[in-house]
Amino acid sequence: MKPVHGSFVVTRCGNIMLTQAYGPWNSECVNGLVLDYRDKSIDMHGSNWGDIVVLEGESLLIPDAENLLAERISAVRHLGLTHLALVLESSLVKSTTRNQLDAVYRQTGVDFTFFDTYPEARAWLTQLGYTLDEDAERFHFVKTKQHCQ
Repeated sequence: MKPVHGSFVVTRCGNIMLTQAYGPWNSECVNGLVLDYRDKSIDMHGSNWGDIVVLEGESLLIPDAENLLAERISAVRHLGLTHLALVLESSLVKSTTRNQLDAVYRQTGVDFTFFDTYPEARAWLTQLGYTLDEDAERFHFVKTKQHCQ
């Protein structure tokens, strides 16, 4: 097994998943994300939910990870993921990341949009009718600070 490159923090906040993604990522990292995401979203399967992904660092995927991510997101779409907000504010390679993820997410059937800031992404999903649990959101950002220490 190859070592994991990349890391993440995933938190369910109402019917919105928050994902902090630290790159670059390989397939092993994507597989770990999928398992954690499934555990935390399973109670929402069969209903609609959204996701905010905040990209940190060199937010790029190797080709195998790209294909795996597209495949996994397509599968989760069938379980209820309908909208995805991608935040590029902390990405060190914004235009390359945007181009790569645009190609990945276009294959999935999930409605996605890129944002420069987290508040913009949050506003988009809440305007679409998703409910964000603010206590869980605060906890998520505490975890992300601990993750970086």
